[in-house]
Amino acid sequence: MEAHLRDPEIPAGERIVYRGAIGGEPVGSGEQVIERLERDGRTYYRQQLEIAIRAQAHYRVETMFRRRAGAIVCDSYRAETRDGDQLVAIEEGHFRGVRGLAWGGELEHFPGDLTPLLGCAVALRGLDLERGARRSLSLWIANTVQWEIDVRVEAIEGLEVPAGHFDAARLLIRPSFERVAGPLHRLVELLLPPFHVHLAVEPPRPLLRFSFPTGPFRWNPRGVIEAVELSSGEPS
Repeated sequence: MEAHLRDPEIPAGERIVYRGAIGGEPVGSGEQVIERLERDGRTYYRQQLEIAIRAQAHYRVETMFRRRAGAIVCDSYRAETRDGDQLVAIEEGHFRGVRGLAWGGELEHFPGDLTPLLGCAVALRGLDLERGARRSLSLWIANTVQWEIDVRVEAIEGLEVPAGHFDAARLLIRPSFERVAGPLHRLVELLLPPFHVHLAVEPPRPLLRFSFPTGPFRWNPRGVIEAVELSSGEPS
């Protein structure tokens, strides 16, 4: 199991506005706000996301990260999806002090680096961002199903997004199949289009850009999410 993620020391009230496009066509926008909370003597980051896609689909997500001893662990999350004003789905996950069904039919505690997909906007900020650094993360898919992803820092480079110019770490992210079969893992690397994330190098390392395939084939258009506005908030 990988070590816990480092605490990126995100200031209270940090706010980032994003825009999204698919194949160059604008399709949506989102806002992320990070708060610092204290409950029962424990300290947390609360990540709140509001996302609108094609003016019709709406997502509201809250993810809690516990802070302890210079590290963060994802504690819980809740996601609500709507089509207009019609409820589509609600999902909740609680990850600490409980066990879930694992491969092989065993009940196991969740890994310390487990995070939902949208929680990666916080979790990835706890990585080593030196060029060539590599590690795996556990990604929550749905209802106790998790899968490992490989994360590698490909380069440190200048990046221009609507929010400004930044020195950024470019991360290559792929699903990992090494525990299933090494040859299958290598085949997936060849066939599946890559996911790329850019994080600012300077603390608190906000997520600046996310480029991703919209389908399994290389001719599927790519999606891009970019930071449009960044408000740093205040340390507390």
